[in-house]
Amino acid sequence: MPGQRRVLDFGDGTEPIHLDYPDTRIFSNCSSYGDRVPGLSWNEFTVHHRGQLEYLPNPQHVIMEALYEAVDGAEFYPVHYQRGTREDTFLARNCKQAIDNLFKLSLTISVSTGASIPIGVQLAVAESNMRQISPHFLIASVLDNLLKRLEQQNGVDGLLNLDNFGALPEFRNVVVSLGNPAILMNVCQVIRNDPACSRVNGFIMTNNQIREVRHLSLLSNVDYALLDLSGNKIRSAERLCRDLAQFRARELRLDRNPIARSSKFPGSIKSLEKNFRMVNGLPFNKLHKAYSPLDGEIDLDADGTRIDEMNAFQLSQFEHSQQWHAFLVPDPHHEFQQESFFNMFFIYVDPNLSEFYPCYYKYDRGEHIFLVCNCYDQIANLVNNFKLQMEIPAMPMYPEKRIFSYYLRMNVSTFKKQHVVPEECIRKAVERRYAAQNRLLDLDQFQSSESLRNVVVHLSSPKILTNVLIVASKQFMANCSEIRLCNNKILTVQKAHVLRRMGNLRAVDLSHNWLHELSAIESLGELPLKSLVLHGNPLCRNYCLASEYVRAVTQMFPQLTTLDGVDLQTNPGQAPQKDFLCDIAAYELVGDVFLRDYLREFECPEERANLLKYYSDDSLFTMTSSYTMPRSYLNGHLIRRISKYSTHSRNLLNRDISRAANGVHVGTAEIMDVLMQLPKVTHDFHSLQTDVMHYDGKSAVINVTGLLRDESPVTRDNSDFFLAFSRQFVIKIEGEGLGISKGAHRIRITNERFNIMNPSSKMIRSAFKVNYPDHRERSLEEDSVDAKDYKLLMFQDITGLISTWCTSIVEQADWDLERALKLFIEKTAANEIPDQAIA
Repeated sequence: MPGQRRVLDFGDGTEPIHLDYPDTRIFSNCSSYGDRVPGLSWNEFTVHHRGQLEYLPNPQHVIMEALYEAVDGAEFYPVHYQRGTREDTFLARNCKQAIDNLFKLSLTISVSTGASIPIGVQLAVAESNMRQISPHFLIASVLDNLLKRLEQQNGVDGLLNLDNFGALPEFRNVVVSLGNPAILMNVCQVIRNDPACSRVNGFIMTNNQIREVRHLSLLSNVDYALLDLSGNKIRSAERLCRDLAQFRARELRLDRNPIARSSKFPGSIKSLEKNFRMVNGLPFNKLHKAYSPLDGEIDLDADGTRIDEMNAFQLSQFEHSQQWHAFLVPDPHHEFQQESFFNMFFIYVDPNLSEFYPCYYKYDRGEHIFLVCNCYDQIANLVNNFKLQMEIPAMPMYPEKRIFSYYLRMNVSTFKKQHVVPEECIRKAVERRYAAQNRLLDLDQFQSSESLRNVVVHLSSPKILTNVLIVASKQFMANCSEIRLCNNKILTVQKAHVLRRMGNLRAVDLSHNWLHELSAIESLGELPLKSLVLHGNPLCRNYCLASEYVRAVTQMFPQLTTLDGVDLQTNPGQAPQKDFLCDIAAYELVGDVFLRDYLREFECPEERANLLKYYSDDSLFTMTSSYTMPRSYLNGHLIRRISKYSTHSRNLLNRDISRAANGVHVGTAEIMDVLMQLPKVTHDFHSLQTDVMHYDGKSAVINVTGLLRDESPVTRDNSDFFLAFSRQFVIKIEGEGLGISKGAHRIRITNERFNIMNPSSKMIRSAFKVNYPDHRERSLEEDSVDAKDYKLLMFQDITGLISTWCTSIVEQADWDLERALKLFIEKTAANEIPDQAIA
């Protein structure tokens, strides 16, 4: 602690640091350190975060990112970084420029969450000498070792691997991040000055928080094989093109950077075409559209041999073929979008035969088309046993079952070097989903991985799921402690023994899959799991009571200590069933189709205005507040915070009957007026329990309960203020419905009830222990056809334009509705929209 003598001995052969604090003054909230001189001595920094970042997966990364932004490129190496519940501390020396920049900001840093965090600085807390720990020496030593053992990846040798550079064990006592431009410059200088630099054939700089790469110019004017910048924070295409103007390599990798999720990418980096032949595994000249051999290379009207029900006997001649074969499934009315189509198709794929990986899917001229190879036994199964037919069961829109017949074109193309290799795509996707800092392999919505853009990996197939787990176990072995497999349509988990290589695996998340029976995951019982998450699966409906559910799970997994996020040791038998769904087709309603997006948009007043799309002139909204302020909480600020809710409450227990009657709000205008007056909040998505009590394809009743945090706008009262809530939505589904039918639809809330309550002590103890990512942050390239249809319907509903004009304007705006509406207003003002464009 400041003011107390301490000796820091790092046990690495360096001389200890003797902290004697000769100058007791601690600077905070000021812009000058007066006549004091930082010099070369050690200085101590205290970051007063007050615990407000603890809900984040890695608070230290967030703090360091803000510090690097604040020091504005100055050299800065924190030593002996210590995490605390309310404050973090570290030492740094020889950093006058960084200290000056921090004082210019009045010793306050702004973190990515929007919070402003004060820091304290105590100068010259210890004498410095050359024999003490030296970040520069450590970096030079580490780089020297890495340069002596250059790596090979995918047939390319001579690669200098700087992946997650700061996490190397040599830096356990020093914070080293290539996200600080000064540190990246130091690293580039060391590499350039090392004699072994001439043997370097490329650089792997993945997962390093890098925002800019101007210092790579120190290594330019050499022809490299690879520059891998994946998994960083590069946003500016203009700056990247400028920084890499003199850098040349055969391939550049930028996936998992904000720049790659921009609607302007890859056109925004076109000026680099002369520097790099390939980007993210594709030839530069084919980046501007998703490359597919179905676009130009293959003529499905002429190439290959057609196989249908009439000449199925000819199939055997292709038994040993290693060429591509095409599936063509007629769907003239486009009843199925890609996801729902494959959900149906994989019903007919035999899990005991070869892996079946549809590649280069597209819908063209009324047909679903995709390519496969090296799966003759599966093709024979579909031809001989199912006669190239898909049987679609009766649905509300189609009361009778129907038969979809399809055909094949065999040997449409030989395999070429630039074609997709499913196994390699899976390996890359798994590799890029691993977070080393918390030892988590996050395979949530695995199909959405960028590496799987051209291949369908349907984890409902037990064999494919097993292959993915084998890849994971070989790659991470003892390094991985948790796997998330949620939202993957998993029906069963077989051969889980393949995960035994992961000697430290203790947690598996299988929530929101298609597990109907507990026996479907029996093989997981071979693993020493401590935590299991199963909520959101149909199997949860098999138990009337939570105690029955817990008893059944713990009989199969007796070593469990946590089930569905609940500690079984302190709350035995109390694990809640997180989701009850009366119909499996209603899964989409409690996910991205409605509930999750509604709650996300409700959180922020700036986005809350978007909720008007859910209401109509006939919608009803009521609100009650049964929250009772504890005596220990009584103060003016907190009373004003809860009054934001009680003002609109129509609690019928109140004596003011007229107020209760006036609390029924009717129509979009009244409802939005109330919603916009409510405070900014953040939902604890891990606490949510959802019940879909009714669903028939055209309407639904959804109940959701959970915890939220009221985000106070008052800076002097920024304490956590937790509220329990429940909401009931009665919704009407307009259009063609959900599930396996076409995805275009509108959702209207006909009746909504919102109640604010006191949270239980258990809810408060568990608040925000799990961070759920906001899945809205997706690239426009990943925008599903369903989402685009929905946007077009919204835009048409607002503007009254015919569909062709709607499509034209929304496409001009890169599918950004806000920009599209501005463009519509501009065109209307300029009289550019003719009368015939109005529906």
